[in-house]
Amino acid sequence: MKRWLCFTGIVVLFFLPPLCFSQTSQDQLKDVRSTITETVDGKTFYIHTIRRGQTLYMISKAYGVQVNDIIRENPEVKEGIKADQKIRIPKPEDLTKPKEKPVTVNKALDSASMEKKEVPKEKVLVPTPVIPENKLVNKDNRKKSVYNVALMLPLYLNSVDELQTENPEADINETAKSLQFLPFYEGFRLALDSLDRSGIKIILWVYDVGKDTIKTRQTLDNPEMKQMDLIIGLLYHKNFVMAADFAKKNNIAIVNPITERSDLLTDNPMVFKIKPAKKRLAGQVSEYLAGTVADGKILIVRNAKYDDPGAADQLNKICLEKNLDVQVVEGQDKLMAKMSKEKENWVVVFCSNSAYALDITRRLFQARNDYSVSLIGLPFWADLEGLETEYLVGLKAHVVSDHFIDYDDLAVKRFVARYQSVFFSDPLPLAFEGYDVAMYFLTALKECGPDLPSRDQDLPKLHLLHTTFDFLRIPGNGSESQHWEIYKYGNYKLVKAN
Repeated sequence: MKRWLCFTGIVVLFFLPPLCFSQTSQDQLKDVRSTITETVDGKTFYIHTIRRGQTLYMISKAYGVQVNDIIRENPEVKEGIKADQKIRIPKPEDLTKPKEKPVTVNKALDSASMEKKEVPKEKVLVPTPVIPENKLVNKDNRKKSVYNVALMLPLYLNSVDELQTENPEADINETAKSLQFLPFYEGFRLALDSLDRSGIKIILWVYDVGKDTIKTRQTLDNPEMKQMDLIIGLLYHKNFVMAADFAKKNNIAIVNPITERSDLLTDNPMVFKIKPAKKRLAGQVSEYLAGTVADGKILIVRNAKYDDPGAADQLNKICLEKNLDVQVVEGQDKLMAKMSKEKENWVVVFCSNSAYALDITRRLFQARNDYSVSLIGLPFWADLEGLETEYLVGLKAHVVSDHFIDYDDLAVKRFVARYQSVFFSDPLPLAFEGYDVAMYFLTALKECGPDLPSRDQDLPKLHLLHTTFDFLRIPGNGSESQHWEIYKYGNYKLVKAN
């Protein structure tokens, strides 16, 4: 139920061309309409009684009006709607309809709607943001008081009617396309509200863009897109390539928060890529080892279960340059033969195979009484299934990942509490990512202006929630974050190591 509540609050944000409903859906919408009317000052209104599970978006489609038309006649719905509440719906023919535009929001929620609300069982509250007047800001390369930002997300709003409102806990809601990327927007929205209070003004243009490249092209052809100061796109690869080409032609910085592919940066200085490349792992791990290992022995295990056989040699080369005692060994038997009983053995294993990782951790754990071992699993061992926590704790295991959320961190605690109070659920990792992306790049706009690609040295240094953004640019190409998080197991608790 909680996930459904937060989603219905978002749906009303988007002003898109009319969705194509099936005949069954159209019949259902007709059943929603009220036949009770009243006339006020020459205008005719339907008197609609809200039923459980209905949303402003659903009601607006049933009557053929815009959500803003309903809000204008019923200002109280800004704070949410509830079952049995009566609202006035203007007749479409009595309206002078404005031209449809994407939503522009300079704050995600007003202060009243950010407060925690109790949810009685007999009521359904839908948090509805205040939607200010649309006004496009002229684009230039100087600092300004207000910036235009496009957020392109695959929200699949035309699939909303597939969600089970009568049974919100149904499995279909857990795998619904419309909910997949919603946490990113929710985190982004909270950061936007915080930044608004700090003085930066953002007009946010939100676009629902899925896999359909034709729709992506239509979105990019909107005249306001050329006036954007920043584009942030959680897009499928082909769609992002189209958006990146558009950004390059129009000198607009564009951010990709989700891809691991570095080829998107080639010959496009406008692109900022959040996820670090695996080739940056060796440098980060060697820096950590150089600052941590005193007189220990570093053994890098090379195995056929990893897709980059040269990674072990690359790490070995960098460690030798730092005058570390390091050696590459072929497989587990050679590893056990080379381990020292006098020194701490720092065992680095490149592996993306769960069975191999489990086998080597079990073998090292069984030998822990004869050898002192610190294990480093590369990369993404936290995502591997079947690894025993007892083994990882006993081996003082370190894990390298593109993110780490420290739930003991005060800023993380505050974010979790705020997220829970607004969306009535716990934040998923994607929500932390959305918050960090908004906080970092919108702050960068404020400090550097829209010409971010030429201001690498001036980009902000911020304490973020799930990672650190440390961008590196190769001349002529885009910028890529090179920071990997290293954390370790200690006393059955994960703690940050670097």
